[in-house]
Amino acid sequence: MLHCGIAGYAMNSYVSTRLGAFARISEAFNLYRTHTRNTTNTVSGLLQQARAAESRIRALLDRPIADLKMLEIGPGQQLVQLLYFSARNEVVGIDLDVILQRLSLRGCIRMARRNGSVRTCKTLARKVLGIDSKIRAELARQLKLAQFPDLRVVQMDAAKMDFPENHFDVVFSRAVFEHLPDPGSVISEISRVLKPGGVMFVVLHLFSSDSGCHDTRIFAGERGDLPFWAHLRPEYQTAVRSNSYLNRLSLAEWRQTFETKMPGSEETALCDAGAVDQQELRRLRSRGELTNYSDEELLTVSLEASWRKPLDHN
Repeated sequence: MLHCGIAGYAMNSYVSTRLGAFARISEAFNLYRTHTRNTTNTVSGLLQQARAAESRIRALLDRPIADLKMLEIGPGQQLVQLLYFSARNEVVGIDLDVILQRLSLRGCIRMARRNGSVRTCKTLARKVLGIDSKIRAELARQLKLAQFPDLRVVQMDAAKMDFPENHFDVVFSRAVFEHLPDPGSVISEISRVLKPGGVMFVVLHLFSSDSGCHDTRIFAGERGDLPFWAHLRPEYQTAVRSNSYLNRLSLAEWRQTFETKMPGSEETALCDAGAVDQQELRRLRSRGELTNYSDEELLTVSLEASWRKPLDHN
């Protein structure tokens, strides 16, 4: 869940959250560990997610995913899904952040002005340390590409897209919608730019999951004494270090938002938390904690939302 970008966010960047110096150093260390622990397995996992998205989109469209006009909202700096779908389709990504595909002075200046100092420093650190180049090289290897190609990424607000109506066959996004301050406006724009019969497929990280607070210690497996679901338990909330803006929508609110903007949409709570989370939840339940949340809310890390635009949509 760490490769996301952001689109439709009013501040400089979705990572423009205030953390102290120690917390930023800890975050950087945890992100470095996460991205460099096993590049082959990391890339394999990212491509597995892309293939799963392709399978779901194919089922929604009822046709092969080839020769389509596709839009990715918030491709992020690593561009994994954008690369994957670009092999056989015309794909564009939009992001409010500047996506620096090649390191250049002009690009760094644009990034600093648009993304802010925190996002710029994190991106430059990944490039200087060779993290991005290793991931891209491994992506090219696993996809059997001679090299990582230049991809089409446009700086644009997803809540106010410049694309005409009925333009795309597919709109997709992963691990972005939880960072949007007004996801309803973005969903309305998706409906507008989709062709009749076109599909949307979105995967988002649910806030009520244990890792939904986006504390990088959890992602890195270095949570220490941070309690499970600390962000939902008032006595522990001050210990949480969220590294990005989060809209904090509940499962019920997400379902209502999608259904209001896209009647007939399908929202699937995957209940994909691991065995440790399930065991810890049983322990907390036995103590009468987290009673305001269902098991579905607490054990769903990934929420999938899909919709096919009706052929007679006005």
